[in-house]
Amino acid sequence: MVLRASAESQAKLLDVLALDTEDIVISRTIADAHTVLAELDTDAEYQRLVREAEEWADRHDEIERRCEHLESDIRVARSRIAHDREREKGSRDAKELTSLEHEIESLEHRIEMLEEQEMAALAERDEVAGSWNAIKIARDSFHDVRAEARDSRLSEIDASNRRRAEIVKARAAIASSLPTELWELYERQRERYGVGASQLRAGITSASGVTLTPGQLQDVRAADADEVLMCPDSNAILIRTAESGL
Repeated sequence: MVLRASAESQAKLLDVLALDTEDIVISRTIADAHTVLAELDTDAEYQRLVREAEEWADRHDEIERRCEHLESDIRVARSRIAHDREREKGSRDAKELTSLEHEIESLEHRIEMLEEQEMAALAERDEVAGSWNAIKIARDSFHDVRAEARDSRLSEIDASNRRRAEIVKARAAIASSLPTELWELYERQRERYGVGASQLRAGITSASGVTLTPGQLQDVRAADADEVLMCPDSNAILIRTAESGL
């Protein structure tokens, strides 16, 4: 038995399809928001920030001690050079003077090496300090940021639920204007196959993106405007409009 409904009634199913598609998106948005809320309810991230801040602090302290040690070694070497220079002034012993000069050269070379190491350590300390400060800021602001994120997600859920309520009302209004058999068929196909209606555009069914064969298109052309057709690919109600390309 062929089900018949006016072309206008069939076209209204596209409005229902749009509402149902939007409702699916909203359902995913709500589910994602609840997932984020569940994650926000744990302190795992905060504990990670605490541990990471402690690790950066330890690393900063270690580099600071290294810088202090290098600075101390440089001061000792410079003090030793100054001491040797004083000894040179009062010495007349050629062997001692040669020995002192060798020691001074060795100390000057050591100072150059220590200063290079100190510069590298200072640069590393600055880099570590920047990372440490960033982690401390994230740690100290964590609870405020989390509260803002929670409020944002709750607002998103509330807005989504309000829109879903509007969709339910709009859907019911359209359903009440459609023939009962047409509406029941739409609901049945939607429950079985995930989509209840498919618009035919330029020979392509929107539910699956498949182009109908020439023979299938000929059958569609031969059907009466009020005849309810089924999409051969998606099993949804096939909606013909001016965009169908028939």
